[in-house]
Amino acid sequence: MAPKGHHFLTYILDPVPEELWRNSRPLAGTKLGYCETCKFYHVDPYPPAEYLSDFYSRYEMPTPQANLAETARLLGRNLQRDAKVIDMGCGDGGFLKEMHALGFNNLTGFDQSPGLERAQKLGFGTFFKKSVWTFLDEAESSGEVDAEAFVMVNVLEHVTEPIKFLERIRGVMKSGALLGVTVPNDFSPLQKAFLKAKGHLPWFVHLPDHVNYFDFDSLKNVLEQNGFDVIDQSALYPLELFLLQDLDYVAHPELGPIAHQRRVMFEENLKKAGMTDVLDHFYETLAAGGYGRDVMMVAKKR
Repeated sequence: MAPKGHHFLTYILDPVPEELWRNSRPLAGTKLGYCETCKFYHVDPYPPAEYLSDFYSRYEMPTPQANLAETARLLGRNLQRDAKVIDMGCGDGGFLKEMHALGFNNLTGFDQSPGLERAQKLGFGTFFKKSVWTFLDEAESSGEVDAEAFVMVNVLEHVTEPIKFLERIRGVMKSGALLGVTVPNDFSPLQKAFLKAKGHLPWFVHLPDHVNYFDFDSLKNVLEQNGFDVIDQSALYPLELFLLQDLDYVAHPELGPIAHQRRVMFEENLKKAGMTDVLDHFYETLAAGGYGRDVMMVAKKR
């Protein structure tokens, strides 16, 4: 049975197979479907708080986050250089390192993962150990947070009840402040095409860390329904292009590094040519069609 407030007409995984649970014991009976209430895919039911707290106390990103420079340029072009930026779930500080390289200095990040220790050695900004829930509890008790931008890079797919989470974030932001959000672009058209062509399980489903699955339309809808206006967006390289050309790194994981290196070469050659603006425009064009491996959006609080 769906939790109160959620409504699923059907499930695409019932239950989620054991092989899609990563580095944690499966929770029996967990399903995945499109919630008609939330208007995006998520698990049913959400894992208990105690289970997730134990999981995240040991959690590290499985691979370094890619394209943080592109994400930083997207946010940076919408802010003054003296803006205060708070990275919620900063990990090892990689995103704020890219913001610092763009000339931003008023930078704060927090996380509860082991990567925070590396962030604290970067030599700039303020980094502290805290969960997003504790941060919001403290912010709500003290009033509005004086920051021009809040950032969540690969956070929203991890939190239970993300609509309530966004409501709380909006409540502590000052009027006109920006929210930068990056999430995986899941159940995208290219992914659906590959699944239909090959019959694989949805390899991009990661439990228990990814409990929500957004695309461009659903993330924009969630933001706009919760008091934000999307003012800018971009994407990241659609690795599914390789899958659709039969470089099937899902069935053959040893091909994954080849796909990764080709993406890196594409981006690096444009940068070496001094054409970063062309790279950004290319990714913006992908975003307009709903393509790209990640969704990157900047939204303003109404």
